[in-house]
Amino acid sequence: MQIIFHIDLNAFYASAEMANDSSLEGKPLVISGNNRRAIVSTASYEARKYGIHSAMPLFQAKQLCKNLIIKPVNFDLYRRLSSQFFELISTYSPLLEIASIDECYVDFSDYFSKHPSNPVLLAKQIQNEIYEQLKLKCSIGIAPNKFMAKMASDMKKPMGITVLNRHNYKELMWPLDISDMFGVGKKTAPRLKEVGILTIGDVANYDNYNKLRQIIGKNALLLYRKANGIDTSKVNYQKGELKSVGHSTTLQFDTADVVVLNDTLKELTMKVSKRAKDKNLISNSIGITLKYSRFETVSRQTLINDYTNEYETIISTVKY
Repeated sequence: MQIIFHIDLNAFYASAEMANDSSLEGKPLVISGNNRRAIVSTASYEARKYGIHSAMPLFQAKQLCKNLIIKPVNFDLYRRLSSQFFELISTYSPLLEIASIDECYVDFSDYFSKHPSNPVLLAKQIQNEIYEQLKLKCSIGIAPNKFMAKMASDMKKPMGITVLNRHNYKELMWPLDISDMFGVGKKTAPRLKEVGILTIGDVANYDNYNKLRQIIGKNALLLYRKANGIDTSKVNYQKGELKSVGHSTTLQFDTADVVVLNDTLKELTMKVSKRAKDKNLISNSIGITLKYSRFETVSRQTLINDYTNEYETIISTVKY
């Protein structure tokens, strides 16, 4: 049986800003431009308590929360953390499909056939490592197919783990509003409601199939099957191919000790070299990022003459 994880970083842009600046933790934060026509891109969970949500005009968000913190979009930060997130997940399984900048599907079927264990325990381990390494929270859905895994990951946020399977999907998924069904767009949901299709359970009911087909045409069968827990689409591993390899760590104490820093750098470089060799990856671009306790981040990147994955070449480049 397939065991698919859908791993979704929660409120990613806002969480990334908090990971980069811990003084923002626990505060109402939105990612947005700061002009009259600006709209909210992402709202932290603290901001959502005030009724603020993505796509809301910023002026309305300000009215709802007087102490709202507004940060501009920082794509360099988001791309860096996103890459580190996917790299971390790939250490558990290379059978990964990147769905967007902050979510992925992972096929653990083969993993559990070789390492019999509880999928929920593995999900907790992944959650904890993502938070410890990147300071990002995620929700994880576990299911026998991609559709149910995606639906499951949306059921408990943030830091939730939900198992959706053939024994409980009717109980957990069918009562959900039709607008909560993955694959039903914002324009389609009201049209379905007009003909009496209000919940996912209504989509699963064959008595409503002709109504469903009238609204969404040839995709009706696909949606009907998914509502009944059937999805034959496979995890597309080619969408999960890494374009970079990296490794990071957080020191237990602040230090300026050159020996400690050199030893740490060597350890990280060995891991990067090993992972690159394991994946048959080479590159002529080498970079390093340092994050200080005062929330300052410094990044440096350089190109070398030859493509490599050798430890000695990498360490000599980053050190000198």
